[in-house]
Amino acid sequence: MRGDFLMTCFAIAAVVIVVTFFLTVPAGWTQSESNVSQNAENQPRQLEDYDYQLKEHEGKLAVFFYGETQPQTVFEVYVSTLPEYDRKQLKQGVAVKDYEELLARIEDYSS
Repeated sequence: MRGDFLMTCFAIAAVVIVVTFFLTVPAGWTQSESNVSQNAENQPRQLEDYDYQLKEHEGKLAVFFYGETQPQTVFEVYVSTLPEYDRKQLKQGVAVKDYEELLARIEDYSS
């Protein structure tokens, strides 16, 4: 009888551990960390992966946090002075992944 009680306790504990594991694992997690990092390098970035966006705002170069409608900074760089390709890109918005890339792109547009 004591053995049956212990087996029942072990079974309940096992079920609790398994259920807890599945509730705490992020949705869609099915690969090991090394596979995920390798696959991330080979996949194109999603729009939500970008931190900033460079766009035209009232005729000038402006920095937006990605997805925001109000600029964070507006530069005295008039878009009309840039090459046509750059003007078209800035009209649509140029996605920028991080601060270092942002600085490099601003320098390119302002020189």
